[in-house]
Amino acid sequence: MKRSFYIFLVIALTATACNKILDTTPQDFISPVNYYNTESDLESALAGVYDRLGDNRVYGQGMACYLVFSDEFFMKNQINGMNANIVDASTLEVNRHWEALYTGIERANMLLDNIDKAQQASEAKRNEVKGQALFLRAYYYFLLTDHYGPVPLKLHATKNPDETPLSGSPVKEIYEQIVKDMKEAEGLVKSVSDYGYNTRITKTTVQGMLTRVYLTMAGYPLRDVAKYADARSYADKVMQSGVHGLNPDFKQIYINHVKEAFDTKENLWEVEFKGTSQGEIQEGGTIGSYNGITCGNIDTGYGYDYVHATAKLYDAYAEGDQRRDWTVAPFRFVTTGTTVVRTNWAADQIYERSNGKWRREYELVLPRNQNMTGTNWPLLRYSDILLMFAEADNYLNSGPSAAAYEALNMVRRRGYGKDAHTPDVQADAPAGLSQQDFQELIMNERLREFAFEGIRKHDLIRWGVYVSVMQAQASEYQARMPAALKDPAIAQAQRITERAVVFPIPNSEMAVNPNIKQNPGW
Repeated sequence: MKRSFYIFLVIALTATACNKILDTTPQDFISPVNYYNTESDLESALAGVYDRLGDNRVYGQGMACYLVFSDEFFMKNQINGMNANIVDASTLEVNRHWEALYTGIERANMLLDNIDKAQQASEAKRNEVKGQALFLRAYYYFLLTDHYGPVPLKLHATKNPDETPLSGSPVKEIYEQIVKDMKEAEGLVKSVSDYGYNTRITKTTVQGMLTRVYLTMAGYPLRDVAKYADARSYADKVMQSGVHGLNPDFKQIYINHVKEAFDTKENLWEVEFKGTSQGEIQEGGTIGSYNGITCGNIDTGYGYDYVHATAKLYDAYAEGDQRRDWTVAPFRFVTTGTTVVRTNWAADQIYERSNGKWRREYELVLPRNQNMTGTNWPLLRYSDILLMFAEADNYLNSGPSAAAYEALNMVRRRGYGKDAHTPDVQADAPAGLSQQDFQELIMNERLREFAFEGIRKHDLIRWGVYVSVMQAQASEYQARMPAALKDPAIAQAQRITERAVVFPIPNSEMAVNPNIKQNPGW
């Protein structure tokens, strides 16, 4: 581990049990020696653990685009650096991503090591905070091992800067700790109904994320197929909880994110951004600007023209699927002088189209900032629970059961603008599918439903097809993409080779940790 982690900076901030993470008051630097005594101390320390989710190299920006290259998007005309998928152990974004996640882990460890000191806090409060800290530590390790493979597993805060650095732990061991922490957290955290918002960890958040963890363990690289049963069981817990359901209007999910409005039924967990980081304590992100609709006007809502849809994504939507023209923006904003005009793309201009999910016209904080937005980022939605349930159930039954069909069809019906609980001839999947055909349908349904939400790369890796899919994308770009866009996009996809399934261990870690080994190929 980096020795610099001995320094603990409490970025976050006082909140009560009914406050959101960003309803905060800043605190000066405080030593652990005289801290962790009160509920306020615990809430401040916990907010520091949450804080790393919003880092620019986590969900503030990187996990929305250049850290998660997949077949759903390419970075338009990007030929240099991480935006062009040019990666090595010295790449700043790869180093900062590692550091942000380990900073979150160190903060969680320090809180967990000291939580029993807080005798002025009630046992209920200590348990609530402990559960959230355990889960967040596990989640940061989930991201780390997903992105870097065997990483150091550190479960206590640094006490001395001269501690011997840890070697990388086997991926299986890391996952076992992730499951252990999350299962303990499940019994400690509260229900989302106790908060009324979804940026804190709640019982169904833990259960839903355990579903994702178990599905990942069932796939690459562990291929522990016994975990399909656990995945189905935990998805069913969420489905039977009665506190979640599909928002009947697909586009409203994203309008709510932009408006900073909480929908706790559809969204189990979000990263909370607030304001525009201009003269404020609250932390803004770049969702909708860095990865939004092309626009050169701040007042309308600046969009950087980076993240563009692929024809594969656009073509994945069948006739009548209303998700397509919300997900893949059918227009851009053209500015002439002081006039801004919404201009539709021609029918054959597919690769020119941007991510359309988070539309800045719905922002409520004015005046708009060119870069920063208060748009929240979805980490886990109820439709994901349904599709994960269907995937696990299909494997366990050697084909789809009626329950698996219903879970899948609920997502599809909503996508077509129909009632999720009413069978529909247009939206419903064909009956009698084989196990393999149903799995392929789920894989494509996840592409349609979660496009641009940072989960596609993870899915392709756990299915063991990331490299082959991205090499096929390079061929598709060669055959179909306009000449003006082709060469950078082909190069971005071609850089996904076997070594790129995980990032290199960063130079910042290699330089201070003689016990860490570089990943193969890097």
